[in-house]
Amino acid sequence: MSTEEIFKIAAAIIASLGGSALLLGAFSHWLGSLWAKRMLQNERAKHEESLQKLKAKNEATLEDLKAQIDSLKQKELNRHFDKLAIYKDVIHIVSEILREIEAVATSKQESINSEIEHSFSLNRNKAYGYISLVSCQDVLDRYNEMIDFFLPLLYEGGQATWAELREKADSMLNAMRVDLGINEGEVMYRGTR
Repeated sequence: MSTEEIFKIAAAIIASLGGSALLLGAFSHWLGSLWAKRMLQNERAKHEESLQKLKAKNEATLEDLKAQIDSLKQKELNRHFDKLAIYKDVIHIVSEILREIEAVATSKQESINSEIEHSFSLNRNKAYGYISLVSCQDVLDRYNEMIDFFLPLLYEGGQATWAELREKADSMLNAMRVDLGINEGEVMYRGTR
């Protein structure tokens, strides 16, 4: 065999291998690209599924949070209306006895009506309990100061002016207003009596 024949055979082998190598390379590239696309689609599908689960969980959590907020709002509204109802009852009790004390103090009547005094004696302790259940210490303190001021007037013949009576009542009313969230300043009697 001559050198020339060896080169021809070698060139034929290299050419045949080179062509198939080229085909093999192209096929590998196509197959790798196909696998990469499928893997990417699978990953996207997994991520999309995870994202959907997370969205559903967040929506459920958000709905739970909204329900909890609505429940807290309703509880706070109920508490506010309970306070308002109790404060109205307390004001009714106080206004009746104030009217009687004023009538005696201004000599419009000689003594306090026994039925109103009995009602006041009975209901003032109920009012104390009701205020204690729903209110803050400041309201209870103002209520107690007012009652402590009234008792000597009712049972010991004590004397007080209308201005002193109103001051105690207004102090309690202002504490109630603050407790109810009415913060537009204090109310006070500005009359001349």
